[in-house]
Amino acid sequence: MIDSSRQTKSQALSGLLILTGLCLLGIVVFSAVGIFFGSVFSGLSITDLQNIAVDYETIPNARIALLIMQGIISIGGFVLFPWTVRFFNKENQYAADKFIFPSITLLILVFALSLLMMPVNAWLAAWNESIHLPQFLSEFKDWASQKENEMQQLTIYLIDFQTTSELILGFVVISLIAGFSEEFFFRRMLQPRVYALTGNIHVAIWVTAFLFSAIHFQFFGLVPRMVLGALFGYYFWWTGNFWISVLAHSLNNGITLIGMYLYTKNISPIDVENPKIVPWYIGAVAAGITWSLAIMMKDESDKIRDRKRNVVVAEAPIGA
Repeated sequence: MIDSSRQTKSQALSGLLILTGLCLLGIVVFSAVGIFFGSVFSGLSITDLQNIAVDYETIPNARIALLIMQGIISIGGFVLFPWTVRFFNKENQYAADKFIFPSITLLILVFALSLLMMPVNAWLAAWNESIHLPQFLSEFKDWASQKENEMQQLTIYLIDFQTTSELILGFVVISLIAGFSEEFFFRRMLQPRVYALTGNIHVAIWVTAFLFSAIHFQFFGLVPRMVLGALFGYYFWWTGNFWISVLAHSLNNGITLIGMYLYTKNISPIDVENPKIVPWYIGAVAAGITWSLAIMMKDESDKIRDRKRNVVVAEAPIGA
């Protein structure tokens, strides 16, 4: 007789492997698609776009091409190809019974938490940057520092919008598309399968959050991004509504993008990407308030779900 629990674990593991393979395949395929459309809309040659990752500062219209490519790769690699996993691996009913429509209170809490996570992330980032790695990891530290600098320079270049059309395109790609595609893959597709494999929702949320943070290749910002990802994961688990985490993710990206843009244009004196701008005690207080609001959000989700159940019971025919 086959052990059903072992069979379930095996199915969960195969689902994870298939999902990962589809994501990687989607990134490869849609990188080519992104290069094609990047060439069409930017007027750059295919050769220019193949070298754009290292020469973007010397290539005209590189910003538009990079944003278009990023958006297409995100949609293909994190949404379209991973979505097909359901044809290879049966999807469980993760959080299906938890689904709720958000109330005004819930939406206000999501917005408030998005604002509060800004100083919390800065506080965590400052702590993350202060971590001293042991000597035997010195090569990794040098590599991580190099990747961090490369990603930071690329980010600064991308948000240095020169026209209104670039600003709109940047907001759509960095805030809306990234918010949707990353939440679809990590929270909607990956987190349920990690949960099926581990049987522990907290492990599933934090493992998924770690992977979400790691793929950004900014290791000195690993912790704050992981905490943010975990918060999105709990949003999805508490509400059963994938769009709540999408909203939170898009808000976070949008607020950060606007803050960086205003700073680079000397409109705002606040550098939102500088973790040292927030004193540790403000970050700690913000973290405490964030914890309280997160608990309120869970309680509000439970209340909405209870009201939904009561309505269903009240409307049920007698004797049913």
